[in-house]
Amino acid sequence: MKYLYVLLLGLSLISCEFKEPIEITQIISKEMVILEDNYKDRSATKDSIRISIPLEFEVNMDSSTRYVVWFYRVDKKTLMDDAFDYEVYNKQDKTKQIFQIDSDLANNKLINIIIKQNNYLISKRDAQKLLKKYNINKSLENLKSHDIIRLTTYDKFRNENKTLINDFNKIPDSIHFKAMRGKKENFYVVKKINW
Repeated sequence: MKYLYVLLLGLSLISCEFKEPIEITQIISKEMVILEDNYKDRSATKDSIRISIPLEFEVNMDSSTRYVVWFYRVDKKTLMDDAFDYEVYNKQDKTKQIFQIDSDLANNKLINIIIKQNNYLISKRDAQKLLKKYNINKSLENLKSHDIIRLTTYDKFRNENKTLINDFNKIPDSIHFKAMRGKKENFYVVKKINW
């Protein structure tokens, strides 16, 4: 009988679910999809315009996690951060870019972040079709640096523009998260981006 209790205790310990220090879930965002001038490199892309599709992730941190950082990969290349290739915001305060999630920022250990990728281009012809589809009467030719055209929310855009979304999904995009626990313990999570 004593061995049966030891066996049952061992099995119950094995069956306990191990909780990772961070859990990441991609959310279909209701943030706006926008078109904007490609002010970074107008000469290289005269017939293109930037499209910014907001990605949203829910980051759940356990109490032992000190902070979480990330890097973004597009087509097997790591993008630079610092607001050049992409920007990350706390969904609760989209006025300033964040570079990591500290345990103080995630008061309840759960935070939603919005990632704005700055390097996706579409042809001006495709952009004109989008303007027409969403009844927006603006010219792409007159856009100035930092001008934006709001199209629609991403959840609607995703359903209404399957061909464009499928094209984005052909490129292996991912975001890599690193959680720091203690002083030297790191934990990594890689999430493929599902456009």
